[in-house]
Amino acid sequence: MLFRLAPVVSILRNCKGYTLLDALTALSILSVLSASVLPLYTNIYEERSTIRERKEATILLGQFWNELVLEEMAPPKERTTDDVTYTIKESSNQLCVFFQGTPKRNTVICRSLPHEE
Repeated sequence: MLFRLAPVVSILRNCKGYTLLDALTALSILSVLSASVLPLYTNIYEERSTIRERKEATILLGQFWNELVLEEMAPPKERTTDDVTYTIKESSNQLCVFFQGTPKRNTVICRSLPHEE
């Protein structure tokens, strides 16, 4: 069995490093992998921005709802934070916040008002 390993050992001793073909193959594999990950990264970044904007809209809605119901203060028509304009609309039975998110999707978050008797 040792006589079969002798040619392999002699080939490895003559090896002086990587060839240009090895380096180009590794570089092409690395570029294909990074090109496949880049769209996922941009999608995650956009969704993170959308979640942040929805969270801000929910906080604003809760704040304006409390002011309207508990303190009987009328909410403002618009509020702008971080380049996003939140539009507040009040109807007879609910309070809504409208905004256009990062990927240009229109979003509405509403909360019902208590019934008066």
